[in-house]
Amino acid sequence: MNIQRRVRIGEIAAATGLSRATVDRVLNKRPGVHPRTHAHVLRVLAQLEGNGQPSLGRPADFEKREALGIVVQAGETFTRSVLDMAQKLKDSDSNGANLRAVASKSDEETIELIRRLGKDLDGLAVVSKNIEPVKSVLKELRSAGKNVVALVSDLDATVRDAYVGIDNRAAGQLAAFILGRCLERTGEAKVAVVVGYFSYLCQEDREIGFRSLLRQRFPQIEIVEVVKGDDSRKATYEAALRLLRNRPDTAGIYNVAGGNFGLAKAIDEADLARRPLYIAHEVNEVTEPLLRKGVIDFLISQNVESLVRTSRQVLTDLARRNGSVRELNHLPVQLVTEFTLAPVVAA
Repeated sequence: MNIQRRVRIGEIAAATGLSRATVDRVLNKRPGVHPRTHAHVLRVLAQLEGNGQPSLGRPADFEKREALGIVVQAGETFTRSVLDMAQKLKDSDSNGANLRAVASKSDEETIELIRRLGKDLDGLAVVSKNIEPVKSVLKELRSAGKNVVALVSDLDATVRDAYVGIDNRAAGQLAAFILGRCLERTGEAKVAVVVGYFSYLCQEDREIGFRSLLRQRFPQIEIVEVVKGDDSRKATYEAALRLLRNRPDTAGIYNVAGGNFGLAKAIDEADLARRPLYIAHEVNEVTEPLLRKGVIDFLISQNVESLVRTSRQVLTDLARRNGSVRELNHLPVQLVTEFTLAPVVAA
């Protein structure tokens, strides 16, 4: 007589390669598990109960690699770093999801890429402005059952499933704390903020965090101007040079956006009696040399590899409906100085 044996959750988890929590959700008929995952657990359970050995590896339908994409509308340097990292991970990790990253140079191109790529993908991560035309096409994508992750810069909660990136308001507070502590012994001080577009919520949040902490902790420091740089070298250079020539007493500059090459050039050409404290974002091919030369004093950054890996994992989990995805996936905020950079290796 064939007696059915009692199978432990741990056995099922080991045989399926899934977590105990996912197996438990299937066995107790709780929601949040992808149908393929549900069927796989029950199939393995039946084999174990019958003392049969489950087949090695997962069945072909469970091995489906999700097709995922990233659309990046940002400054040229940061965009290239994200695209390069996405390609690197795709080349080095054959078992990961099929990930395609593309760049956009305009709002119109972003909308077209979301619409065109989205229909053939299981999920899409987007670095974009939080403007109505973009939000409208993302709503269409989600209505079609596709998953959306806001990357680096958050979007309205109604148009995305999750966010991946640093806490930008906390990053702005960090910049204000550093600047405030460095300048507080000078008494009253004048500082400026450089922005690209406030339609990027990351830039708005950084500026809000910066302004609020200065007001609370360092009221003697005054923000005299918000410089609009449009995330470009040329526009940032022209706007910053006007500022520094009109306000040569500017003691600090916090750049929440891109255009750092132009800002550094403006500081150099302004020929000030005292160089302003300079805080910016992201370690890249432009900012790293400026940091090493002492032009930039502090960089607030996030690890691009962690950014791309986490967004890929979140999109994969959303596609598989495993029920464990957090809405806000904050990465560590990194503070970088010339002394914490890796040494340059001679060729």
